[in-house]
Amino acid sequence: MYFTDGTRIAIASLASRYHLTAKQVEHCLTGTLGCDYRLGRLSGAEFWRQARAEWNIEASATELATIWCSSYQPITGTVELVKKLRGLGHELLFLSDNTPERVRYLNERYGFLDQFKDGVFSHVVGRVKPDPVLYELVLAKASRPATQCVYIDNKAELLEPARALGMSVIAFENPEQLELALQRLELFSAYSN
Repeated sequence: MYFTDGTRIAIASLASRYHLTAKQVEHCLTGTLGCDYRLGRLSGAEFWRQARAEWNIEASATELATIWCSSYQPITGTVELVKKLRGLGHELLFLSDNTPERVRYLNERYGFLDQFKDGVFSHVVGRVKPDPVLYELVLAKASRPATQCVYIDNKAELLEPARALGMSVIAFENPEQLELALQRLELFSAYSN
């Protein structure tokens, strides 16, 4: 996890600010509507139009999107760990169910894409995790076979497709735990491409 769980934070923030229940907000952000947005089936404007109608609020799409996007913050320990791994010559790829607008916002603010060689976004390929095709697409971008790759995610069910393809997997809890897990895999020993 490079960023905090911004969706969880945004759910609480939006619910409080617009006098909604957390369940109402969660339904839009993580339910079918949110999934269609992550899949690239809806534009940001259409997603927020439907969410505003469901919530019966007058807030602008820009205001709502900013609340959601700004709820994501880089996790300092993870950022440092990514830099350390890159410095050791490891190839870093991402697999993300992020939306185009959120990617743009976060990259403009934090330049996180520069930390990765490449990756796969759900809105580009029209699939979301844990669809096995996504994991295959990431592996196709890797210069190593699956058995030499490590997949990290914070949800156990999202680890299974990577494991089935032969990758080592780590369930992310926090940067310290992740670093220990990576040490056990000997990823901090001498490495060369």
